[in-house]
Amino acid sequence: MPTPLFGGDDTFVQQLRLAAQAHRAGRLDEAISSYLKLLAVRPYHAELHNNLGVALRLAGKLEASVCHHRLSLAADPNNPALHSNLGNALRAANRLDEAVKHHFHSITLNRDYGEGFFNLALCLRDLGRLDEAVGCFGRALALNPDNRRARVELAIALLMRGELAQGFAAYEARKRLPETPTPDFTQPAWDGRPVGGKRILLYPEQGLGDVLLFVRFARELKRRGATVIVLCQALLKELLATADYIDHVVAEGEPLPDFDVHASMVSLPHLCRVDFEALALQPAYLKAPAESRIKLGHIEQAKLRVGIYWAGMPGRPQDRQRSVPFARFMALAGDPELLMFSLQGGQHQKDIQTFGAGGLVHDVGRGIFDFAEAATALSQLDLLISIDAPIAHLAAAMGIRTWVLQPSVVDWRWQLGGANAPWYPTARLFRQPRPGDWESVFVAVKSELAKLKRRP
Repeated sequence: MPTPLFGGDDTFVQQLRLAAQAHRAGRLDEAISSYLKLLAVRPYHAELHNNLGVALRLAGKLEASVCHHRLSLAADPNNPALHSNLGNALRAANRLDEAVKHHFHSITLNRDYGEGFFNLALCLRDLGRLDEAVGCFGRALALNPDNRRARVELAIALLMRGELAQGFAAYEARKRLPETPTPDFTQPAWDGRPVGGKRILLYPEQGLGDVLLFVRFARELKRRGATVIVLCQALLKELLATADYIDHVVAEGEPLPDFDVHASMVSLPHLCRVDFEALALQPAYLKAPAESRIKLGHIEQAKLRVGIYWAGMPGRPQDRQRSVPFARFMALAGDPELLMFSLQGGQHQKDIQTFGAGGLVHDVGRGIFDFAEAATALSQLDLLISIDAPIAHLAAAMGIRTWVLQPSVVDWRWQLGGANAPWYPTARLFRQPRPGDWESVFVAVKSELAKLKRRP
């Protein structure tokens, strides 16, 4: 028998409560350590294994999370919440078919378990089963009409299904989520009314890619007679300053000029009442600065200058799935008709040297310090092959041929199904048929490259 750490049940419950408080406060290392100590006393305690599984999932330790959730279920096999939490861990580990089975089991055990319907809907959406996902989100909301997150996730399913007007209207519900930044402006938010003669400030709500995607609608506001001011990340300032439909660009942290109303760039498709069918017909809306500071070389035999970008930011779960091993791109190297340039930034630049590819892939990324310089490099390419990253949005916004390599779970900004992007006429999408299957993606890429080289 192990030596008891606590005097009795009351002390155990108190310690479990303290560990759960640390968990809720986001102190995951402290919570995990406390849960592990408690396991020495109660190795078959269902709630303890469940809590530890959730904390491990949030900490990115997914296989351990799945195992603890299985132990939790072994102790309490008919608990719908435990089935659903195991499903959440499996979804995080990209084991979607298994996750669906456990979420479905949870709502079979309790047909009024709203959280089970919500979690099942997330998995179905990841699998591209959008009609079923929309139905489950609807059931979750019927059971819990105040579930704000379900409203936002339903909106994303509608956007993926191509129902853009309805989806963007519903996506406004994200502003009621605690993680959505609320601007600290005294001026009112723009509500879609006429803006002729007004100064409107557009601000970034999410990441760099969203600014590059949605800044296009500043052109519509300018057409309506507004003075357009764009607040953006410093890396984008010089690039956006080249746009003739933006009157003033301000980097985050710089003093703001006077303005009358403000709007999140992500809200513009809804507020502008966009004609989404006409988007694919619109011309490119971003361009490189007039002065080129980066010069890409030529080789006489090379028919195509191809840029590549393969890795997202480390530490983010979605970027682990989006990133492609550099070795996959080595299958494209060694072709005398291709001249390959890396636009990769960050720590993965060293992959080129790690694989001994310095003579095969020219490292331009080391000389790129903002998106204006990236645009300069892109403007000299025939093709960019990239994961879902801001550089892909930039290239497509410039009207450059862009091939986007996508995991099986597609980000809503690219919708779902087909090879065409809803926003960009020059973009083509290559999606994994199964989780982790980059092999099939690169077979398709090599086939399309062969066709492209044959064109006059």
